[in-house]
Amino acid sequence: MPRPYPHAAVMTDSNPLLQPIGDRAAWSALLARVRRDTLEQSWAYGEAVAAVSRTRPERWLLLDGNGETIGLAQAFRRRFAAFGSLVRIVRGPLFLPGIERAARLAALSALRQQYSWRQGRVVLWWLPELPGGAESETLMRELGLEQMVTGWSSVRLDLTPAPAVLRGQLDGKWRNALKAAERSPLLLDESWDDTTFATVMRAHDVQRIEKRFLGPDGAFYRAFAAAADPALGDSAHLFTAKIGTRPVAGMLLLRHGRGATYAAGWSSEPGRLVRAHHRLLWHGLLALKNLGVEHFDLGGANTEEGAGVARFKLGLNGEVFTLAGSFA
Repeated sequence: MPRPYPHAAVMTDSNPLLQPIGDRAAWSALLARVRRDTLEQSWAYGEAVAAVSRTRPERWLLLDGNGETIGLAQAFRRRFAAFGSLVRIVRGPLFLPGIERAARLAALSALRQQYSWRQGRVVLWWLPELPGGAESETLMRELGLEQMVTGWSSVRLDLTPAPAVLRGQLDGKWRNALKAAERSPLLLDESWDDTTFATVMRAHDVQRIEKRFLGPDGAFYRAFAAAADPALGDSAHLFTAKIGTRPVAGMLLLRHGRGATYAAGWSSEPGRLVRAHHRLLWHGLLALKNLGVEHFDLGGANTEEGAGVARFKLGLNGEVFTLAGSFA
């Protein structure tokens, strides 16, 4: 069991634009109001990080000058005896719709002040949920941060249209592969199966090592599944493709707020031959849509390091977006 830790952040110096929050239900309700929330800012993600590492989440409400809530931010702190703390903010903060630019800039500045070297010897590593481009880079420089890693890209799919419209938007080759998979003897299973989950996670961990992928490992996803609370908007969904009774492919999708994110997938050679992943992902998207999910993040699209995977994701013809990058 992970050791207990404070769920709310601790103020190192009073800032009227930041308020610690330790109420999961209140956090989840606020996250559900964000138009495009992110996995990394979900409560279950923070709990999973704490379960598998020495890093602890710190959660904040962002306020305007009148004390009204305008957004939220989850930061991750790891303390080091030698120099202080390393704090990461990943794909946050997130703001409610309609917040004026001046209020958003003030909240960003407040977060920067909270996590500065003067405030408890903190080194900050920040991947903000800001679009790539000169304006965002200038903003982060004005906060005293320099770009360390260039923009991170992914694909976002709007799930609000009808299924027929979504299917019509698919790339022709992707749609043809889906049709072939639908004609195959594949059987789909949405029930949670620990054996299949373990198989998917083992394959995911092997791929992480082989391709030097720096994303979460199987232990993290197990922790997320354990921490998720569907009643509060976050859940883990395992989809399995079988030929007869034998699993040939599996896929893990994570729900958070109004959105969901592709986490991991596995396919055997028989599964690849019948395009099992196309059928699993399409089926998973419709299942999430039925749960009320409005947008789906394909979890990154790196055409240089994973061209085949990127082509598979791009075939959904979603919105390709690039963030400003990581700053320190």
